[in-house]
Amino acid sequence: MTPEQNISKVNSPIASLPPELFAKFCAYLPPADLFTLSQVCRKFHGYLCAPNSFSTQQIWKESRLKFMPKEEMPPPKGMSEKNYVELLMMDRGCQTCKQIKICKIYWEFEVRICEECFLVKTVNEYKLLWSNYPQEFLNTMPHTYYFYGKYYWIEQIHIAYSQYYSLSKEDLKNWLDSKKLIFDSTMEYATKRGMKHDTKRPSRLSRHN
Repeated sequence: MTPEQNISKVNSPIASLPPELFAKFCAYLPPADLFTLSQVCRKFHGYLCAPNSFSTQQIWKESRLKFMPKEEMPPPKGMSEKNYVELLMMDRGCQTCKQIKICKIYWEFEVRICEECFLVKTVNEYKLLWSNYPQEFLNTMPHTYYFYGKYYWIEQIHIAYSQYYSLSKEDLKNWLDSKKLIFDSTMEYATKRGMKHDTKRPSRLSRHN
């Protein structure tokens, strides 16, 4: 029997809670339970998955701070609290292949991924330069390092380059300046996350996670 069937069968009072009381109830739930609750019915999904709702953001933020006390850093700019918490849940495995295996969060790309999928989803800088991608374009794209090589997220490259290629010379500078601001913010956050992780791990461990 699914959780939704359970609630329907017993006509649980929680199903009729107003939003403010529902939020108080959620204050006692860890993130994993919030995800389960969001799948129970459309009403709960609306309460817990509204990206522009302040109360929704607070529910996930409070759960993160209470049940993930080491994750006190706020999410990256533009990322919802729900997506942030989901990204932090390492026990859910790889977001690409869905397998429960050792993963790393690449904050540059905002993804939790295993090594095998990382090598499929990214491309080395040398290959991009060999394919005549302009250096001024690559300088605006988030990247990470893997065995001393610089790697980019393929999908991001394709989307951004289609925009870059279509711009007139007059519009290109503004586009590059805008992308550079986003790049700086993304890489700064990734660096802070890396520094935070470095303070928590034994020095002999690899850079993963």
